Amino acid sequence: MNRTSRSLWAAVTTALTVTSLTALAMTQVPAVANDDPAVGARQAAPLRPTTNDVERPTLRNGSRGPAVTELQRRLIAHGHTLTADGIFGPRTETAVKTFQQEHRLQADGIAGPRTWNTLLTPPSTPNAPRPATYSLKFTKNWNDPQNSRLALLRDGKVVVSYRAGSGKDFSRNECASGSGWLPSGSYRIAGHMTNRGADALPWNQPAVQGYVIELADKACKPVAGQKAVNRTDLFIHSEMKADGTQGFSIFEQDSLRRWEGDADYRSSGCIKLRPDDIKGLFRQLDRVGWPKNLTLQVS
Repeated sequence: MNRTSRSLWAAVTTALTVTSLTALAMTQVPAVANDDPAVGARQAAPLRPTTNDVERPTLRNGSRGPAVTELQRRLIAHGHTLTADGIFGPRTETAVKTFQQEHRLQADGIAGPRTWNTLLTPPSTPNAPRPATYSLKFTKNWNDPQNSRLALLRDGKVVVSYRAGSGKDFSRNECASGSGWLPSGSYRIAGHMTNRGADALPWNQPAVQGYVIELADKACKPVAGQKAVNRTDLFIHSEMKADGTQGFSIFEQDSLRRWEGDADYRSSGCIKLRPDDIKGLFRQLDRVGWPKNLTLQVS
């Protein structure tokens, strides 16, 4: 082979080699790098469904598996009594229907997308019930002061009501200490006891004994020509001995230790109840623990 032939052969060989290498490189193009981490993560991660159909499929009576267990746990969190056993049976179906009714969904017992979405909402925490408010209310009877009413109220509604009297001899003078009926207004309850006078010496016995509710002092509202008087020693009480029992009547005389009849509704300006009635009032207030904010409203 002469010199010219050898040069031609070398050129042909070089061209073939370059063509082969180029073709090989085109079949092995490396992945193009991307500076966006999110794009890189999508390229690296295997594809998976983006809907909730796999994790929260539509479930009905007869369904089984982990999705049913999750459904049951969600229903339990919303207050339904179930066992999270992964079996969609009649009790689970009933719970689903009840849940759907509570949330204004179609109550078909089938846990579809809308039911799932509602179940995924955290259950609301019910507000703690507000404590009841108790108060006493004395309503004066202007026509017959000894036939007035004392009521125990719960949130403004009457729980129990008793006949009661206040004042002596039909006295409606609020500023007459020791005889006029109780001044109108609001009173703080200062205390209560069931054995007032039990510790008193025989020669120093208080007039009011036994079951007693003590009221705070109250200034009267004078009419024209009167002076304001601060009324003290105000009670809700009855006629009884210090231990709450009835005394004996001596020679048929009226006794502060024994209730003899309607005439005993007269009082020295306090509120007076029959013995059984004041004991009943105490039982009512004992049941609710004698509220610290208990008040008396007189009108």
